[in-house]
Amino acid sequence: KQGKIRYIGLSNETAWGLSKFLELSKLKKLPKMMSVQNPYNLLNRTYEVGLAEISIREESGLLAYSPLAFGYLTGKYRNNNLPKKSRMELKIFKDFTRYKNKNAQKAIEEYYKVAKKFNLNLTQMSLKFCEIQPFTTSVIIGATTMEQLKTNVESVNVRLTNDVINEIN
Repeated sequence: KQGKIRYIGLSNETAWGLSKFLELSKLKKLPKMMSVQNPYNLLNRTYEVGLAEISIREESGLLAYSPLAFGYLTGKYRNNNLPKKSRMELKIFKDFTRYKNKNAQKAIEEYYKVAKKFNLNLTQMSLKFCEIQPFTTSVIIGATTMEQLKTNVESVNVRLTNDVINEIN
């Protein structure tokens, strides 16, 4: 009523949930859900099933978080590496196995090969893939070092050709 809330969004929502929130906001003349902050990356493309269509049709875009899959899509954990001071070395993430399984590791290797084949940085290729999706409003990046931040930000200047996208898919 005071006008302090102009835009709202959801986090970790399903297609049904977003649809319901959009329906209620229209019905009750409430602010529209402008975004959905869900995980989206080359290893987790579940957003494409259901939510992508709603995002595009209802103009309620994805704010993609974890676009580098906890750092796995930087390549730093390849070949069972566990760099010092990395996220996966932290005790809190020791039991987090979403991207440690065999299929995820195989996929990471294949994405790594695609990046090498087209002379791309794996991190930047992964971020750019998230950015160019028609349902994505923004990609949420994180960095521990200035070097990581520079690499992430530079992804805006990367171009993924149809050949690259076809290989990724």
